[in-house]
Formats: sequence, structure tokens, C-alpha cells
Amino acid sequence: MDALIKSAKIFSPKSPFHLQTKDILIQNGSIVQIGDDLNGAEQIIEGDDLCVSDGWVDLFSVIREPGNEHQDDIESLLKSAAKGGFTSILGVSGSVPPIDNKAQLKFVQNSSMNNIVNLLPAGTITEKQNGKEITEMYDMHLSGAVAFTDGKKTLKNPELLKRALLYTKPFGGKIICYCEDETVANNGMINEGEIAVGLGMKVRPALAEELAITRDLYIAEYTETPIHITGVSAQKSVSIIKEAKEKGIKVTCDVNIANLYFTDEALTSFDSNFKLLPPLRSESDRQALMKGIQDGTIDAVSSGHSPKDIESKFCEFDNADFGGISLEATFGALNKLADGVFSDEQIINLLTTKPADILGLSQKIDINKPANLTLFTLSGEGTFEKDQIECVSKNSPFLGTKQKGCVIGIINNNQIKLN
Repeated sequence: MDALIKSAKIFSPKSPFHLQTKDILIQNGSIVQIGDDLNGAEQIIEGDDLCVSDGWVDLFSVIREPGNEHQDDIESLLKSAAKGGFTSILGVSGSVPPIDNKAQLKFVQNSSMNNIVNLLPAGTITEKQNGKEITEMYDMHLSGAVAFTDGKKTLKNPELLKRALLYTKPFGGKIICYCEDETVANNGMINEGEIAVGLGMKVRPALAEELAITRDLYIAEYTETPIHITGVSAQKSVSIIKEAKEKGIKVTCDVNIANLYFTDEALTSFDSNFKLLPPLRSESDRQALMKGIQDGTIDAVSSGHSPKDIESKFCEFDNADFGGISLEATFGALNKLADGVFSDEQIINLLTTKPADILGLSQKIDINKPANLTLFTLSGEGTFEKDQIECVSKNSPFLGTKQKGCVIGIINNNQIKLN
């Protein structure tokens, strides 16, 4: 695969060409030259305001195959990722059976082999994803698991989390936790607050998240082991994590794009596409999340991509499943809400450098490096429509929302895909 990218602004903090506008010549999947007025390739990629960065990395995309192909399959998951500009996604188990052994891990790897998008499988922390016994994480690590998580299923047993952190410590396995005390959450539907009072719906307090984060951070501190918290959504949670970082606890965290873009006011429509985990919270929570990004408390923005079939979403709100899809909309939504708040460099770092560092990935735009690139523009506005969704399911809260910028395409694994 040969290609020439013309006059693109480079976003790659570890590169000597960072924030420079250059031509990039790619041959056989590798960058062979970076400079001005280059030639030497039949396929030329150019355009107004063209930008290029290290390939974007998503930290939470649910895999539904095998067992739940009516919701999504691996092929369409990777198409969604490519459409959204991601060259690597962390695949979180939402399959039946779950990814709790190396055979299931191999199935995922074989199903995504030779794709332009790297599907990085995460093994589950517990067998059958039921929170009772830890899996053979070392075997899965040797077979290619890049992290371990039970997804949106919380670990109720603190002793089990302690054992998991200690078990993975010698080989550097990354433990990712979704934090929510299920007793306090009490099967609530929406965030506790004024909106819930007006709607008369059962609440899911932010306290449930705050208690669970505090517990998990104490355990991480006790074991002296890094931990990643996914889907932070509440104002006090940001303060708790900030304090933990200041104490020297090895914690990183991400926020789902939906919790940055929406508040619980969206629920007044009773649209089940807004029934998400973590739940949409108040404007003060959303502002705290934005501030947490600005001061570095929050390390990355994830899609939280969780496909659901039409039967489980388009029904009465109380009976609908939690979950929404957002891989295709993540960049446009982040770029839109960050207008005048974050720099262009901050926006791209939230999608590339920081999530890549969390997963231990090495990425840099430089000569003699593999071409793992996302091409995009930061300017221009549009509306997110259903025809932009590649996923089998269409349960996106972003339908009809304003977006800014455009994903032009991705280059990875000696392949090019342009939108």
C-alpha cells in the first residue's frame, strides 16, 4: 500500500514533526519520508484543513459476537470503529460465552485478523463474568489480552479485586473497573436529582459511583498496583480521583462521550437511547467532567459503545436495557463541545496519546515507523444521522445532534480506508 498525504497538520506529541504541516509518503505500510513538496505515490490524499494524527484508540467498545450477533458482530464493530476514525479499540466482553479464557480470546483475534482496525481484546476478570472467581489472566495475557475488565458488571467482592490486582501485578496486566455500588444503585433508572423528581422515576444516585471508586482506590493503594476506572460520571468522583492522584495512587480514568455531551435533561423525552450506564447526570456533573479533562484528572474520552437490539431499546423506558452506540459519533461530538474550551491538541490527545499510553501502545508519526494514522478535519459542522452508523444496532443517543469536524479516513496495517 503506497500513499502520499499532502499538506497535513501533524498531531503526534512524541514526533519531531508534531504540530508541523508536512507531506507524508507511505510505502508498503511504513512512513518513508516526511517533508515538503513530496511525490512518489499514485494515491494522493489531500484537502482543505487536512490533519493527521497517531491512530485513535478507544478504551471501551463492547464485543457481542459470539452469542449476541443480533445486536452486533465483529465485522460491523470494526466498520464502526473505522468510520469513527479509530485504528485500535479495546474490545470488552459482551458475548456469550464471555471472553474468560484463551480459547475465546483466540476466537476474537481470528475473527478480526487482517483488518485495518486493531481489535485489542480484554479478558474478563472473573469466570463467566459473574464476579465470583478470577480467571486465568496470565494465560490470557500470554495469548494477547491487553487488559482485564468485567465491563459494566461491577466487582462486588473487594477481596476479589485485591486478588486480581495482586495477580496481574507481576506481568503488568491492566485492571479496568466500572465503579458502582449495586446496593446503592438499587436498579435505578436515572440520575438522582431535579429531573428524576419531575419524572417520578426510580433514581440511581451518584453516591453509588463515588463509594465504589473510593473503595477501589483504597485497594489499589494497598496493593500498590495501577488501576483504570472507566466511565467516570459524577462531580465528586472527579474530586476523589484527583485527590488520589495527588497522593500518588496509580490511577487513570476515562469518561464516556455521552456523559460529556448530554445531561439528564435529555431524559424528559423518555427516549430509551438516553438510558445509559453510567446514567446521564446533572449540568454541574458535566461541567466537573469538563474541568477534570482540563486539569488532567480525566485521562481519556471513550466511546462507551454498547450495541443493543431494537427489542431491548424501543420499548417502555423502565423496561429498556441500558446502553448506547457512539463509535461513529465520538470525535464529532467531542470536537463540537470542546469548541473554545479545549485546544485542538487536547482534543486529539484524549483520543490518541493518553488512551494509547494507558494500554501500553507505542505510536509516533516518524520516518521508518508503521503508518498507523487517522486523517480528519477539525472544521466544518454537520448533523449525525442514522446512515452514518455502521453498527448492526442503531441505538445511538447522538442521532440528530450537531457535530464538528470530519473523519476523512484511517491508515493502518498496510491498508487505507477513506470515508
